[in-house]
Amino acid sequence: MTCPRSVLLVALLGLAGCNYGFSGGGGLPSNLRTAYVPPIENRTSQFDLTDEFNAQLVEAVRAKLGLQLASAADADAIITATLVGYDDRPLNFEAVQDQGAQVFERQVTIRASVEIRDVEQDLVVWSSPGVSGLGNYRPATELDTAGKEMALESLVQKIVDGAQSQW
Repeated sequence: MTCPRSVLLVALLGLAGCNYGFSGGGGLPSNLRTAYVPPIENRTSQFDLTDEFNAQLVEAVRAKLGLQLASAADADAIITATLVGYDDRPLNFEAVQDQGAQVFERQVTIRASVEIRDVEQDLVVWSSPGVSGLGNYRPATELDTAGKEMALESLVQKIVDGAQSQW
């Protein structure tokens, strides 16, 4: 009969001896160490999103994907993004007779098309034509900017998650 401690010890020693690990920036191929993020194209009517999305995406590329920023000529990867959709819709509301509706909560949806391209191999490493982020806010106590900020954070995180899923 095998002792449970022995089995656990053997399993732990096996894992400790395993030479397995992830290479490269976050789940991206190991040859991708630098990235260029060109200016964001914004096809929405919310022009104030451009700078904030660009700043958050650039920070995520550096901090979460582990890539160093570089010029277009020196980059191993080029990450292009286009804001393609923006919606701000009522999520939770109650009909009010002769007045329409009282809205308790709204949801902002921001959609983007994103592509990460390996420059050396001229290969798309990851792309999504319709990745989206959501952010809710309560119009009685919050401005729509709260929903926009949460939606942008969610959008950037989904881009990072998508890029990291490519191992």
